[in-house]
Amino acid sequence: MEADWFVNAKRALAIAEPVCSSASSLVISARDSLESAFAIHSKTLFLSKEAHDQIALLYRVNDALHAAASAFADEFQSSLVELDRSGARLDDVLEKLEATVVDAGFKSTSEDGQTTRSLKYHTDDAVVEELKAQLRQAIDYFQDSHGTMMNDLSQFDTEISELSSEVSILPPVSSDLSVYKTLVNSLQSIEEQAHAMGALLESLAHHYDQCSQALMTSSMSNLQQDPERDDLINVLREDAAQVDDVVDELRQRFSDMKTHADSVFDFALSSAEQYSATAELCIQLSHNQTSLEKHLLAAKQFAECVAEYFSRRNSLLDELDSLVDYFERFMHSYDALVLEVVRRKNTQNRMEKVVRDALEKLKFIYDEEMACRKSFHVKNGDYLPSDLWPGLSDPPIGYEIIAHEISPLPELNASLIEQVKKRLISAPAPPK
Repeated sequence: MEADWFVNAKRALAIAEPVCSSASSLVISARDSLESAFAIHSKTLFLSKEAHDQIALLYRVNDALHAAASAFADEFQSSLVELDRSGARLDDVLEKLEATVVDAGFKSTSEDGQTTRSLKYHTDDAVVEELKAQLRQAIDYFQDSHGTMMNDLSQFDTEISELSSEVSILPPVSSDLSVYKTLVNSLQSIEEQAHAMGALLESLAHHYDQCSQALMTSSMSNLQQDPERDDLINVLREDAAQVDDVVDELRQRFSDMKTHADSVFDFALSSAEQYSATAELCIQLSHNQTSLEKHLLAAKQFAECVAEYFSRRNSLLDELDSLVDYFERFMHSYDALVLEVVRRKNTQNRMEKVVRDALEKLKFIYDEEMACRKSFHVKNGDYLPSDLWPGLSDPPIGYEIIAHEISPLPELNASLIEQVKKRLISAPAPPK
């Protein structure tokens, strides 16, 4: 009987020792894994927050750049409205210049009498075309710059979308403290199971020692009665009946330990994978810093192009408005010239009347003087020697009025004069 107990105890101990050794190793491995997983999990939470913050920052920057580009585009469209308005004024005044035919009276003798010319003939088309060309160049410059900016923003959109997608597919990193509590409880359960298995292993070892002692004293018990040995045999009989149950309990406890340890190891593996994926994305975001700087530089360059466009556009718009003002003043001055010719014609008529009146008076006086000299000759001429005064027989002094006209005044059409008067009444001179 003692021999059977001994063999069974030795077998049970042979089973229990490696199980308990594995349990001890499992405790150490689970504790180390959990400590490492907690540290990695904490790092992953930090990196994940940094990644999400970085993506949020990129979205804010991207939104700001889109808003700036949109504002510049709206401002550009407003500038086109003003340019269109000034351009319409230019076209309108050019049409009026083209429609206003220069009166034939203003043509010089060197001009072809068959040629009809408008006021527009006397403007410089090259100046107008050059100004329009410069305006088109300024507009093209802005549109090209805006197109480049929108292409860059489109690329920025794609980059953010790709990064955001990568962030969204990262394994979820829980910050719930209940996860930590559950894992700590699992480790505590593993340690408690291991402690209990150690106690069971000690009981099996003690039972084995007692079986060995009983086996060694079995030969002596045949010669004499030993009350202590009888008590030992009774204890061994009871313990031997529980050996298999203890082994089963060890196996069950180790199985429970592995179940709890698996949750720890799974968490450790998951934490490592999460950290690897998050760290890789953070590296990618770090590399994206160069791309962000490139997009910001593109936005800065576009802003400089916008400033240059508006500076050039304002200068050209001033030139355009000045040119329109000049053409409008030219038209008004042409109308004023017509009335100036009329005024000069009236003055010339007045002067000619004065001349005619003067000539008539001079002729009357001259004729009167001639009659007086003839009467003097009749009465006294025969008695005066000719050598007494050589001028005795001279006629009265004569006067000539000479018109110094550089160029003749134009003969203007009467209907033109009436039209000009009406235009000047309805459209007074533009302010200087």
